[in-house]
Amino acid sequence: MADTIAATDKKTRTFDMAIDIDASPEAVWHALTDAGELVRWFPLEARVRPGAGGSMFWSWGENWAGEMRIEGWEPQRRLLLTESRQAFDAVGRPLPGDRQAMAMEFTLETQAGKTRLRLVHSGFGSGENWDDELDSTGAGWQHELRSLRHYVQRHRGHDRHAAFVHVTTPLTAHVVWSRLLSPQGFVVITGALVEGQPCVIRAPNGEQFAGITQLYEPEWDAAVVVDDLDGGLLRLSTWRAAGQTGVQIWLATWNPAHAQKVHAFRDRATAMLDRLLA
Repeated sequence: MADTIAATDKKTRTFDMAIDIDASPEAVWHALTDAGELVRWFPLEARVRPGAGGSMFWSWGENWAGEMRIEGWEPQRRLLLTESRQAFDAVGRPLPGDRQAMAMEFTLETQAGKTRLRLVHSGFGSGENWDDELDSTGAGWQHELRSLRHYVQRHRGHDRHAAFVHVTTPLTAHVVWSRLLSPQGFVVITGALVEGQPCVIRAPNGEQFAGITQLYEPEWDAAVVVDDLDGGLLRLSTWRAAGQTGVQIWLATWNPAHAQKVHAFRDRATAMLDRLLA
């Protein structure tokens, strides 16, 4: 069986994905449920009150933050988070409409010496706004669970140093993506954006990122494991909500020797998006 399986079901409004991780259930559970571990691969800020009846808080700054109730807590086996909310626009603000009871269920089991992590994210409402959110959430989880696997297998116990830029634009995702992967944006100069294959990407200032493609979903997400950052990550992503396209560029490393380089990248990425999306 492939090590990643994902499906989006718009009829039942559910995203379902499984991924195999070469680590123990204890290590994967810790990465999912410990606040200090969560910020090493997922949100920029996290708080956890462990146990059934507790809570979990994730934040990426500005409007992108939320707290969920822990309904199920079975260490190394099952985590169930619930929340009630509306759909979001492209900058993370709630849109008009009914609140939905939503759930994220993570289950862990051992398969062929690895830990199979399965996520079922359910409760997406009906209508165009929820269609956009289901699509973008599913695309986002494709990256995030790969990021979890990458962290646990290669960088467990090391702090992440990350810089990211996110903006919104009325341009379509197709147009945004064509500009991101253009001579004025990021250019693949050798290899290809094919999962598991090597590539070299050149940024507008001539900086190059060589490594292995972790994920490529055209017009949604591209992520490369960067050799020169000792297994860091470069990620480009877009999502659509309420007639706007959100755009993100991330660069991360787990080696403090590269932290300054990563943080300096933020200003260059901001200037690039200003030019590309003008």
